[in-house]
Amino acid sequence: MNLLISRNLVILATVVLLAAIPSLFFYNQYRDTQNLLNNPKEFAKQEVKDLTAKVGKLIDLPKGEEPTIATVTDEKKLKDQPFFANSKNGDKALLYTKAKKAILYRPSTNKVIEVAPINIGESTTPTTKTVKVALYNSTTTTGLTKTVETDLKSKVSDLEVVARGDTKDTYEKTLVVDLTGFNKTVADSIVKAIGGEVGNLPSGETKPTADILVIIGADYLKR
Repeated sequence: MNLLISRNLVILATVVLLAAIPSLFFYNQYRDTQNLLNNPKEFAKQEVKDLTAKVGKLIDLPKGEEPTIATVTDEKKLKDQPFFANSKNGDKALLYTKAKKAILYRPSTNKVIEVAPINIGESTTPTTKTVKVALYNSTTTTGLTKTVETDLKSKVSDLEVVARGDTKDTYEKTLVVDLTGFNKTVADSIVKAIGGEVGNLPSGETKPTADILVIIGADYLKR
C-alpha cells in the first residue's frame, strides 16, 4: 500500500512539474521581453542580432560592422526614392555605413527586397552637366545661328553649341526639342530666353548628335 502511494505521489509530482514547464517558459519569455522594453539599448541590440541572423541566411552581410536599423512606417512618402520604390510598411532597412551598403528586408515574407550602395556621411560636390545644343536656322537670314548662340550663352548657363545647320523646311515659330528627354528644365530656360516653344522633332528634319535642338523660326527676328 505504501509503495502504491509513493508511486502515485511520484506520478502526481511529475504531472505537476510537466504542467508547470510551459507556464515557466512563457513567464521567462515575458520577463525577458519586459526587460528589453524597459531597456531601449538592449532592445535595439537584440533587434539587430535577430535581423542580421535572419537576413544573413539570405544574403552575405558585411563583416565587422553592425548595421543601423530603420523601419518603413509610411511607404507612400518613400516611393520617389529608388531604394524604397517597392517598400511596404514594416520593412526593415539595414544600413552599413562603413561597407556603404543598404539592404531592404521584409520580415513578413522573409525576403530581401532591395540592395543598394549608400554614401551616408560623405559630402560630395555636385557636378554641373554641360548640355550640348544644336542650332538649325529655318530663315533666310545668314549667320543667325551665331547670333542665337551669343544670345543663349548670355542668358542660359552651361550650354555648348556643338552643331549648326539649316532646316529643310521653314518655320514661323522657334522650336526647342529635348532630344534625350532628360533636359526639360534647360529646354524651358531656352524658350524663356529666346522665345518659341518646346516640341518634338519635325518629320523630315535630321536629328543631330546633341542633347537639345533649337530650330530658329521667323519669330526670333521679330523680337
